[in-house]
Amino acid sequence: MCMYTDKGPVLTDCGLPGIRDIPFGVHMCNFYRTRDELSAALVPYFAAGLRNNERCIWITAEPLPARDAAAELRRAGLDVDAAIAEESLTVRDYGDWYADGGSLKGSDVVALWLAEEQRALAAGYSGLRITGNVTFLHGPGDWELFMEYEELLDAALRGQRIVTLCTYRRDKCAASGILDVMRRHNCTLDRPDEGWQMLTAYPV
Repeated sequence: MCMYTDKGPVLTDCGLPGIRDIPFGVHMCNFYRTRDELSAALVPYFAAGLRNNERCIWITAEPLPARDAAAELRRAGLDVDAAIAEESLTVRDYGDWYADGGSLKGSDVVALWLAEEQRALAAGYSGLRITGNVTFLHGPGDWELFMEYEELLDAALRGQRIVTLCTYRRDKCAASGILDVMRRHNCTLDRPDEGWQMLTAYPV
């Protein structure tokens, strides 16, 4: 059961089997190996958001670009076209959000998410649910800039009506990179053989 304050529910449904109630303001990460693993995390995550009257924004990249991501949602039985038309769902490739002339936009992207949250609340949604798939980074400089962005985002999300899940391809992250990511998120979602688990959870 969700807890409530005068601003609405404190908790929402993550959507992943084995992980139910998560707090608004949470900044989660997941390391996946294959396209199917990425879809298995994000399709139920967004299905739960749409059920819970949250505005959902999926920022895509290879191996699951926007057209394919929308197709995966349709295969799960969601009325994607209607959700997009009413702006409860946005599915867009990363270039529209993170890149401008080849440069990452750290603080500008954080400000964009906060503005999207306010727009969602003003439109009557209970919150904002977002994800970004991080396969577009090419060099050490990009990685450092993006880790700065993740750190800014982690601080900015506290107390906000936003749920965030950042996905990283495991074979693109060295051990030090995995630690970089985990330190900048409240928790890591993992799927060993026995099902989904939330690891290294911290209060938000």
